[in-house]
Amino acid sequence: MKSKSKVLISIFIATLISTSCSVDKGEFIYPLWDGAEWMDDYYIAGKLDEQTYAISEPKVNWYYNTSYLILGKDKALLFDTGHGKDGKNIMSVVNRLTDLPVITMYSHFHLDHIANIEKQDDVWMIDLPYLRNRVKDNKLKLTKSETLLFGSPTITVSKWIKSNEVIDLGNRKIQVLNLPGHTTESIVLVDKKYKQVFTGDFFYDSQLDYVDLHHDTQASILIKSAEKVVDKYNDSYVFNGAHGFPRQSYSTLKKYLSFLKSYDDKTLDSKISLTSIGFQTVYEKDGMRMATPTYGGSITNQLIINVILGAIILILAIVFARKIMKDKTLKHNNGYK
Repeated sequence: MKSKSKVLISIFIATLISTSCSVDKGEFIYPLWDGAEWMDDYYIAGKLDEQTYAISEPKVNWYYNTSYLILGKDKALLFDTGHGKDGKNIMSVVNRLTDLPVITMYSHFHLDHIANIEKQDDVWMIDLPYLRNRVKDNKLKLTKSETLLFGSPTITVSKWIKSNEVIDLGNRKIQVLNLPGHTTESIVLVDKKYKQVFTGDFFYDSQLDYVDLHHDTQASILIKSAEKVVDKYNDSYVFNGAHGFPRQSYSTLKKYLSFLKSYDDKTLDSKISLTSIGFQTVYEKDGMRMATPTYGGSITNQLIINVILGAIILILAIVFARKIMKDKTLKHNNGYK
Protein backbone atom coordinates (compact mmCIF):
# COMPACT_ATOMS: atom_id res chain seq x y z
CA MET A 1 0.00 0.00 0.00
CA LYS A 2 2.85 2.37 0.80
CA SER A 3 4.29 1.88 -2.68
CA LYS A 4 0.88 2.68 -4.19
CA SER A 5 0.72 5.93 -2.22
CA LYS A 6 4.22 6.88 -3.36
CA VAL A 7 3.24 6.27 -7.00
CA LEU A 8 0.16 8.48 -6.63
CA ILE A 9 2.21 11.24 -4.99
CA SER A 10 4.82 11.04 -7.76
CA ILE A 11 2.16 11.26 -10.47
CA PHE A 12 0.55 14.27 -8.77
CA ILE A 13 3.85 16.18 -8.43
CA ALA A 14 4.95 15.31 -11.96
CA THR A 15 1.65 16.61 -13.33
CA LEU A 16 2.17 19.97 -11.61
CA ILE A 17 5.77 20.32 -12.75
CA SER A 18 5.19 19.28 -16.36
CA THR A 19 2.57 21.95 -17.01
CA SER A 20 4.06 25.02 -18.73
CA CYS A 21 3.19 28.52 -17.62
CA SER A 22 2.65 29.53 -21.24
CA VAL A 23 1.36 26.33 -22.76
CA ASP A 24 -0.58 28.07 -25.49
CA LYS A 25 2.29 30.26 -26.59
CA GLY A 26 4.64 27.42 -27.44
CA GLU A 27 8.09 26.69 -26.12
CA PHE A 28 10.24 29.79 -25.78
CA ILE A 29 13.81 29.10 -26.83
CA TYR A 30 16.33 31.40 -25.19
CA PRO A 31 19.38 31.80 -27.44
CA LEU A 32 22.56 33.67 -26.66
CA TRP A 33 22.77 37.26 -27.81
CA ASP A 34 25.89 38.53 -29.57
CA GLY A 35 28.86 38.37 -27.22
CA ALA A 36 27.10 36.29 -24.54
CA GLU A 37 28.60 33.05 -23.31
CA TRP A 38 27.96 30.37 -20.73
CA MET A 39 29.65 31.24 -17.46
CA ASP A 40 28.85 27.85 -15.89
CA ASP A 41 26.07 25.28 -16.25
CA TYR A 42 23.41 27.81 -15.20
CA TYR A 43 24.27 31.45 -15.99
CA ILE A 44 25.05 33.17 -19.26
CA ALA A 45 26.53 36.66 -19.44
CA GLY A 46 27.18 39.13 -22.20
CA LYS A 47 28.30 42.72 -22.69
CA LEU A 48 25.70 45.29 -23.68
CA ASP A 49 28.56 47.77 -23.93
CA GLU A 50 32.03 48.07 -22.40
CA GLN A 51 30.62 48.95 -18.99
CA THR A 52 27.38 46.94 -18.82
CA TYR A 53 26.74 43.21 -18.52
CA ALA A 54 23.50 41.28 -18.74
CA ILE A 55 23.47 38.06 -16.70
CA SER A 56 20.68 35.61 -17.50
CA GLU A 57 19.22 32.36 -16.19
CA PRO A 58 17.92 30.64 -19.35
CA LYS A 59 17.20 27.33 -17.61
CA VAL A 60 14.67 28.66 -15.08
CA ASN A 61 11.42 27.39 -16.61
CA TRP A 62 9.30 30.39 -17.68
CA TYR A 63 11.13 33.10 -15.70
CA TYR A 64 14.19 33.64 -17.95
CA ASN A 65 15.47 36.20 -15.46
CA THR A 66 18.01 38.76 -16.60
CA SER A 67 19.95 40.83 -14.08
CA TYR A 68 22.39 43.65 -14.86
CA LEU A 69 25.89 44.56 -13.73
CA ILE A 70 26.51 48.27 -14.29
CA LEU A 71 30.15 49.32 -14.03
CA GLY A 72 31.55 52.71 -13.11
CA LYS A 73 35.12 53.79 -12.46
CA ASP A 74 34.88 53.38 -8.67
CA LYS A 75 31.91 51.09 -8.03
CA ALA A 76 29.61 48.60 -9.72
CA LEU A 77 25.86 48.32 -9.32
CA LEU A 78 24.11 44.93 -9.51
CA PHE A 79 20.43 45.28 -10.41
CA ASP A 80 18.64 42.18 -9.03
CA THR A 81 20.16 38.87 -7.97
CA GLY A 82 17.74 36.74 -9.99
CA HIS A 83 15.97 33.49 -9.22
CA GLY A 84 18.99 31.46 -8.11
CA LYS A 85 17.47 28.04 -8.68
CA ASP A 86 18.89 25.17 -6.59
CA GLY A 87 21.07 27.48 -4.51
CA LYS A 88 22.82 29.18 -7.42
CA ASN A 89 24.38 32.54 -6.54
CA ILE A 90 24.84 35.24 -9.17
CA MET A 91 27.85 36.62 -7.26
CA SER A 92 29.90 33.70 -8.59
CA VAL A 93 29.52 35.34 -12.01
CA VAL A 94 29.73 38.96 -10.83
CA ASN A 95 33.07 38.32 -9.12
CA ARG A 96 34.49 37.02 -12.39
CA LEU A 97 33.36 40.10 -14.30
CA THR A 98 34.59 42.84 -11.98
CA ASP A 99 36.94 43.55 -9.07
CA LEU A 100 35.04 46.72 -8.13
CA PRO A 101 33.04 46.96 -4.89
CA VAL A 102 29.45 46.03 -5.72
CA ILE A 103 26.26 47.82 -4.67
CA THR A 104 23.09 45.75 -4.97
CA MET A 105 19.68 47.22 -5.72
CA TYR A 106 16.42 45.38 -6.35
CA SER A 107 13.81 46.19 -8.95
CA HIS A 108 11.23 44.76 -6.50
CA PHE A 109 10.87 41.99 -3.93
CA HIS A 110 9.36 39.06 -5.83
CA LEU A 111 11.03 35.70 -5.28
CA ASP A 112 12.54 35.48 -8.79
CA HIS A 113 14.57 38.69 -8.26
CA ILE A 114 15.96 38.36 -4.74
CA ALA A 115 18.02 35.16 -4.62
CA ASN A 116 20.47 35.23 -1.68
CA ILE A 117 19.25 38.69 -0.70
CA GLU A 118 20.26 38.11 2.93
CA LYS A 119 23.85 37.42 1.86
CA GLN A 120 24.37 40.66 -0.10
CA ASP A 121 26.89 42.94 1.61
CA ASP A 122 25.92 46.39 0.36
CA VAL A 123 22.19 46.75 -0.38
CA TRP A 124 20.83 50.18 -1.30
CA MET A 125 17.06 50.54 -0.98
CA ILE A 126 14.43 52.82 -2.47
CA ASP A 127 13.40 55.26 0.27
CA LEU A 128 9.65 54.79 0.79
CA PRO A 129 7.95 55.62 4.12
CA TYR A 130 6.18 52.28 4.49
CA LEU A 131 9.53 50.48 4.16
CA ARG A 132 11.43 52.87 6.43
CA ASN A 133 8.81 52.45 9.16
CA ARG A 134 9.48 48.70 9.30
CA VAL A 135 13.24 48.99 9.73
CA LYS A 136 14.99 48.25 13.01
CA ASP A 137 18.79 48.47 13.32
CA ASN A 138 19.05 48.77 9.51
CA LYS A 139 17.20 45.45 9.12
CA LEU A 140 14.17 45.20 6.83
CA LYS A 141 12.13 42.00 7.05
CA LEU A 142 10.14 41.31 3.90
CA THR A 143 6.65 39.83 4.04
CA LYS A 144 5.51 36.67 2.31
CA SER A 145 3.06 38.76 0.34
CA GLU A 146 5.95 40.89 -0.99
CA THR A 147 7.96 37.83 -2.03
CA LEU A 148 4.96 35.82 -3.32
CA LEU A 149 5.08 33.21 -0.53
CA PHE A 150 8.84 32.75 -0.95
CA GLY A 151 9.47 33.47 2.71
CA SER A 152 10.36 36.48 4.83
CA PRO A 153 14.05 37.21 4.33
CA THR A 154 15.71 40.01 6.27
CA ILE A 155 17.73 42.60 4.37
CA THR A 156 20.53 44.66 5.84
CA VAL A 157 20.04 48.09 4.28
CA SER A 158 23.29 50.01 3.79
CA LYS A 159 21.80 53.14 2.26
CA TRP A 160 18.42 54.63 1.36
CA ILE A 161 17.97 56.21 -2.06
CA LYS A 162 15.12 58.60 -2.83
CA SER A 163 13.23 58.50 -6.10
CA ASN A 164 14.95 60.72 -8.71
CA GLU A 165 18.23 60.57 -6.77
CA VAL A 166 21.40 59.98 -8.79
CA ILE A 167 24.04 57.41 -7.83
CA ASP A 168 27.59 58.25 -8.91
CA LEU A 169 29.55 55.08 -9.70
CA GLY A 170 32.56 57.07 -10.86
CA ASN A 171 32.30 58.60 -14.33
CA ARG A 172 28.88 56.99 -14.61
CA LYS A 173 25.71 58.34 -13.06
CA ILE A 174 22.58 56.26 -12.54
CA GLN A 175 19.22 57.82 -11.73
CA VAL A 176 16.79 55.83 -9.58
CA LEU A 177 13.05 56.18 -10.25
CA ASN A 178 10.22 54.67 -8.22
CA LEU A 179 7.66 53.51 -10.80
CA PRO A 180 4.80 51.70 -9.04
CA GLY A 181 2.30 49.53 -10.86
CA HIS A 182 3.82 46.08 -10.91
CA THR A 183 4.53 46.51 -7.19
CA THR A 184 4.59 49.54 -4.92
CA GLU A 185 8.38 49.45 -4.43
CA SER A 186 9.23 48.85 -8.11
CA ILE A 187 12.13 50.92 -9.43
CA VAL A 188 13.87 51.50 -12.73
CA LEU A 189 17.40 52.77 -13.30
CA VAL A 190 18.31 55.33 -15.94
CA ASP A 191 21.71 55.96 -17.51
CA LYS A 192 21.36 59.09 -19.63
CA LYS A 193 24.97 59.00 -20.81
CA TYR A 194 24.72 55.51 -22.28
CA LYS A 195 21.00 55.88 -23.16
CA GLN A 196 19.85 52.87 -21.16
CA VAL A 197 16.81 52.28 -18.95
CA PHE A 198 16.83 49.21 -16.71
CA THR A 199 13.17 48.44 -16.24
CA GLY A 200 12.80 45.39 -13.97
CA ASP A 201 9.31 43.91 -14.31
CA PHE A 202 7.81 47.24 -15.27
CA PHE A 203 8.56 46.37 -18.92
CA TYR A 204 10.42 43.42 -20.41
CA ASP A 205 10.70 41.13 -23.44
CA SER A 206 7.22 40.76 -24.93
CA GLN A 207 7.98 37.19 -26.03
CA LEU A 208 7.16 36.35 -22.41
CA ASP A 209 3.81 36.90 -20.72
CA TYR A 210 3.20 39.95 -18.58
CA VAL A 211 1.49 39.14 -15.29
CA ASP A 212 -1.26 40.96 -13.41
CA LEU A 213 -0.91 39.82 -9.79
CA HIS A 214 -4.16 41.59 -8.76
CA HIS A 215 -3.29 42.17 -5.09
CA ASP A 216 -0.39 44.49 -5.90
CA THR A 217 -0.27 45.07 -9.64
CA GLN A 218 -2.63 47.84 -10.73
CA ALA A 219 -3.01 48.45 -14.45
CA SER A 220 -4.14 52.05 -14.02
CA ILE A 221 -1.02 52.90 -12.00
CA LEU A 222 1.18 50.93 -14.39
CA ILE A 223 -0.23 52.95 -17.29
CA LYS A 224 0.66 56.23 -15.56
CA SER A 225 4.20 54.98 -14.99
CA ALA A 226 4.49 53.84 -18.62
CA GLU A 227 3.24 57.20 -19.85
CA LYS A 228 5.95 58.96 -17.83
CA VAL A 229 8.66 56.80 -19.40
CA VAL A 230 7.28 57.19 -22.93
CA ASP A 231 7.11 60.98 -22.49
CA LYS A 232 10.54 61.31 -20.90
CA TYR A 233 12.63 59.13 -23.20
CA ASN A 234 12.79 58.41 -26.92
CA ASP A 235 13.98 55.94 -29.53
CA SER A 236 17.64 56.74 -28.78
CA TYR A 237 17.27 54.69 -25.56
CA VAL A 238 17.25 50.92 -25.11
CA PHE A 239 15.18 49.28 -22.40
CA ASN A 240 16.65 46.37 -20.46
CA GLY A 241 13.99 44.32 -18.67
CA ALA A 242 14.28 41.65 -15.99
CA HIS A 243 12.96 38.77 -18.12
CA GLY A 244 14.02 37.51 -21.54
CA PHE A 245 16.12 39.50 -23.97
CA PRO A 246 17.71 42.83 -23.04
CA ARG A 247 17.72 45.76 -25.50
CA GLN A 248 13.97 46.24 -25.98
CA SER A 249 13.07 49.17 -28.22
CA TYR A 250 11.19 52.40 -27.59
CA SER A 251 8.62 51.39 -30.21
CA THR A 252 7.95 48.17 -28.27
CA LEU A 253 7.53 50.24 -25.10
CA LYS A 254 4.87 52.38 -26.83
CA LYS A 255 3.16 49.22 -28.07
CA TYR A 256 3.18 47.95 -24.49
CA LEU A 257 1.52 51.16 -23.27
CA SER A 258 -1.22 50.74 -25.88
CA PHE A 259 -1.67 47.14 -24.81
CA LEU A 260 -1.99 48.14 -21.13
CA LYS A 261 -4.67 50.69 -21.98
CA SER A 262 -6.69 48.11 -23.91
CA TYR A 263 -6.30 45.66 -21.04
CA ASP A 264 -7.40 48.25 -18.48
CA ASP A 265 -10.40 49.20 -20.66
CA LYS A 266 -11.38 45.51 -20.80
CA THR A 267 -11.54 45.58 -24.59
CA LEU A 268 -9.34 42.52 -25.15
CA ASP A 269 -10.52 39.00 -25.88
CA SER A 270 -9.55 36.43 -23.27
CA LYS A 271 -9.23 32.70 -22.81
CA ILE A 272 -8.52 30.45 -19.86
CA SER A 273 -5.38 28.29 -19.86
CA LEU A 274 -4.13 25.68 -17.43
CA THR A 275 -0.65 26.59 -16.21
CA SER A 276 1.82 25.44 -13.57
CA ILE A 277 0.28 27.86 -11.06
CA GLY A 278 -3.35 27.03 -11.82
CA PHE A 279 -5.88 28.36 -14.29
CA GLN A 280 -4.93 31.73 -15.77
CA THR A 281 -7.09 34.10 -17.80
CA VAL A 282 -4.95 35.27 -20.71
CA TYR A 283 -5.55 38.49 -22.65
CA GLU A 284 -3.77 39.00 -25.98
CA LYS A 285 -3.21 41.76 -28.53
CA ASP A 286 -0.56 42.24 -31.23
CA GLY A 287 1.61 39.43 -29.86
CA MET A 288 1.55 40.72 -26.27
CA ARG A 289 -0.16 38.76 -23.51
CA MET A 290 -1.30 39.47 -19.96
CA ALA A 291 -1.92 36.50 -17.66
CA THR A 292 -4.08 36.94 -14.55
CA PRO A 293 -5.32 34.53 -11.85
CA THR A 294 -8.70 33.09 -12.85
CA TYR A 295 -9.67 32.45 -9.24
CA GLY A 296 -8.57 33.47 -5.75
CA GLY A 297 -8.42 37.21 -6.36
CA SER A 298 -4.60 37.29 -6.48
CA ILE A 299 -1.73 35.06 -7.50
CA THR A 300 -0.79 34.56 -3.82
CA ASN A 301 -4.30 33.41 -2.93
CA GLN A 302 -4.37 31.23 -6.03
CA LEU A 303 -1.16 29.47 -4.98
CA ILE A 304 -2.59 28.85 -1.49
CA ILE A 305 -5.82 27.46 -2.97
CA ASN A 306 -3.76 25.23 -5.29
CA VAL A 307 -1.86 23.77 -2.34
CA ILE A 308 -5.11 23.11 -0.43
CA LEU A 309 -6.83 21.57 -3.47
CA GLY A 310 -3.73 19.53 -4.24
CA ALA A 311 -3.68 18.16 -0.69
CA ILE A 312 -7.39 17.30 -0.85
CA ILE A 313 -6.99 15.55 -4.22
CA LEU A 314 -3.99 13.63 -2.92
CA ILE A 315 -5.85 12.52 0.22
CA LEU A 316 -8.87 11.43 -1.84
CA ALA A 317 -6.60 9.53 -4.24
CA ILE A 318 -4.92 7.71 -1.33
CA VAL A 319 -8.31 6.88 0.25
CA PHE A 320 -9.60 5.64 -3.10
CA ALA A 321 -6.48 3.52 -3.65
CA ARG A 322 -6.77 2.02 -0.20
CA LYS A 323 -10.42 1.17 -0.83
CA ILE A 324 -9.51 -0.59 -4.06
CA MET A 325 -6.77 -2.53 -2.32
CA LYS A 326 -9.13 -3.41 0.53
CA ASP A 327 -11.82 -4.61 -1.89
CA LYS A 328 -9.26 -6.70 -3.77
CA THR A 329 -8.01 -8.21 -0.50
CA LEU A 330 -11.58 -9.08 0.61
CA LYS A 331 -12.37 -10.56 -2.80
CA HIS A 332 -9.14 -12.56 -2.69
CA ASN A 333 -9.86 -13.85 0.83
CA ASN A 334 -13.46 -14.72 -0.04
CA GLY A 335 -12.15 -16.78 -2.95
CA TYR A 336 -10.52 -19.14 -0.48
CA LYS A 337 -13.65 -19.67 1.58
